[in-house]
Amino acid sequence: MSEMYENLNNLWTSDSERNFVTPLNELKSFLFYVQEVGIFSILPGYSAERRGLNSFLILHTSSGTGTLLYDGEEYSLTENDTFFIDCTAQHKYFNASNENWNFEWVHFNGPSAQACFNYFLAQNHGVVINGHSDLIKNLLLQINDINKTSSARADFLSFSLLSRIISELFLLNNTPAYTKNKIPKYLLDIVSEIDKSFCSNISLESVSKKFCLNPFVLSRNFKKYIGIGIKTYIIQKKISYAKELLRFTDKSISEICEILHYQNDEYFIALFKSYEQVTPLSFRKKWKID
Repeated sequence: MSEMYENLNNLWTSDSERNFVTPLNELKSFLFYVQEVGIFSILPGYSAERRGLNSFLILHTSSGTGTLLYDGEEYSLTENDTFFIDCTAQHKYFNASNENWNFEWVHFNGPSAQACFNYFLAQNHGVVINGHSDLIKNLLLQINDINKTSSARADFLSFSLLSRIISELFLLNNTPAYTKNKIPKYLLDIVSEIDKSFCSNISLESVSKKFCLNPFVLSRNFKKYIGIGIKTYIIQKKISYAKELLRFTDKSISEICEILHYQNDEYFIALFKSYEQVTPLSFRKKWKID
């Protein structure tokens, strides 16, 4: 981690709120926990610049405009924009407008915070998401209110609310904004085909050929409307069925591979472990009903 650096000014209104939080040490080893939380109305000219801070920051703009500089990118922040950043990296956010910038924010950490951020970053094109609703704002306001006094209850409630915020950021990024009746019929037909035939040697290429589609276009539209890539969808179907066979049958790994149309046992074992963190045999020992 780089040396801690921070440069900020106090250009916020007198009714702005900032709460420093000291959670119970025994809870910090397994919960998301709040470090600081607040509600700011920022005056023109405000800026905050830092690096090397062992913290993650979620900031939601309720009104006005701001600017974020992070990882070589510049983001313009408007109403309902939320950013999620790792504060060990160099960053700066500021108000370059002539009006107040109003936002809610929380600095937090926890054992799985880094993994959550890494996943968010890998799935998102940048660190800013627009939620088109007040949900994240309302959750941040609740975190601010409950941390005005210290208690174990406040720590547990903060964990619950932080988990909901992070889940919402993942859902906003990954959930397709389409109801079933708005998904093109050919994609619904393809999903049905995969659901029926995933044990065959089915692939992006074979599906594209059967439905007379360009593989690139199919891959792009499947993820756009269904929410995950077609290859991932097929793998998840195969892994789920493998778990069922491991639990409720005595079929060997080789037999399961053959059913799922995997030619290589070692490949299947590695793939299964990448999803379940255990080998197929370990999964069977843990879950099999005698």
